[in-house]
Amino acid sequence: MLVMEEKVLRDLEKFEKRAVDRDHDKKKVVAEVDQLRKKLESADDEAIAGYKMSVEYKSNLHMYGAESLKAAIKMTKEWLVDDHSEIDPDEFDRYLRKRRAADLAAQKVKVTNHGGVGSQPAGSLDN
Repeated sequence: MLVMEEKVLRDLEKFEKRAVDRDHDKKKVVAEVDQLRKKLESADDEAIAGYKMSVEYKSNLHMYGAESLKAAIKMTKEWLVDDHSEIDPDEFDRYLRKRRAADLAAQKVKVTNHGGVGSQPAGSLDN
């Protein structure tokens, strides 16, 4: 009987030790979960900010901006054809091409003529 009591006592001690370890592990897991929840709450803002800094965002913005611009031009041309038959839609296309070329030329001037040391004013003939 004494041997059995000692075995039960050892098993009880092991059980208590495991319970203490589990309680410690549980507290540790709860703390980690709380920390992850806090990170998750701020993750949306951080992810959005990171995405907006990415090349993918800039290319998507450019692409979708171009697509919406194309749709607006298409609707304008349809409006011209339907409501103002005296305006030639092909003339509108020629105007847009000229405008686009002028805008690109203006952008190139801005990029190449940044006003730094040794730069020349736009249209300068000096080399």
